[in-house]
Amino acid sequence: MSSETDYYAAYREFQWSRPERFNFARDVVDQWAAEDPGKLALLWVDDHGHEEKRSFSEVSEASCKVANMLAEAGVQQGDYVVMILGRQLAWWEVVTASLRLGAVISPGTTQLSARDISYRVNAAQATCVITDSANAGKVDEVLAECPSLAARVLVDGQRDGWIDYEREKSSRSAEFQTVDSAADDEALCYFTSGTTGYPKMCVHAHSYGMAHQTTGKYWLDLKPDDLHWNCSDTGWGKAAWSSYFGPWFQGAALFVHHTAGFDPVRTLDLLAQYPITTFC
Repeated sequence: MSSETDYYAAYREFQWSRPERFNFARDVVDQWAAEDPGKLALLWVDDHGHEEKRSFSEVSEASCKVANMLAEAGVQQGDYVVMILGRQLAWWEVVTASLRLGAVISPGTTQLSARDISYRVNAAQATCVITDSANAGKVDEVLAECPSLAARVLVDGQRDGWIDYEREKSSRSAEFQTVDSAADDEALCYFTSGTTGYPKMCVHAHSYGMAHQTTGKYWLDLKPDDLHWNCSDTGWGKAAWSSYFGPWFQGAALFVHHTAGFDPVRTLDLLAQYPITTFC
């Protein structure tokens, strides 16, 4: 059968799955974990020779613990959570936990200034911010300007007034009742680049994640045994498409390179070293 025939057959037979209730954490991450607890979800490396692997069941369990931690910190369904992280493993845990909790996760690039953070927190009336030691000082600098902010979470250590992510996560229960979110409930908020004025909030529903099944299946052509690498920054919408929803819908594993900057030679070395099947 030719690729042309394949295309027209796929086009003719395609149907949207549009359930009224949808939660990516429960309906995708937990489902893969239930089908194969050891199935690889993440292969993470950094520039210092460290390598970590996470299965879908480990991501599921960690996200339940983080959801419990956030709930105990006062984050409720519908609350906005501003996350300013690079490619730390916590990024994937927090996104999954927020969806599970029914909070609206708002990822931002680590290039944000203190003023940028203040604007985003106040525009969204965010109740929680999650970041690392390199960016926590920016948050503290504008804390008095952000009256809605009730909880600050630090993923890589201790700081006065901040929740220690790793310590608190480790002590929380791995049982969490995932919110039975409607497909059109708010789930994700990105801010535009602000080219012609202040950045605008772009809010996406839980169905946004569901729609990216087309990204994973048709655009990236991913299958459950693939290892997909998207080198986009985690602060941009591309990370949602190609570093989260699309690949995991297909059960493909993500390759993540945690680095301070792009190095073409290092990138080629990693492509040669690891069994990466698709690169974006």
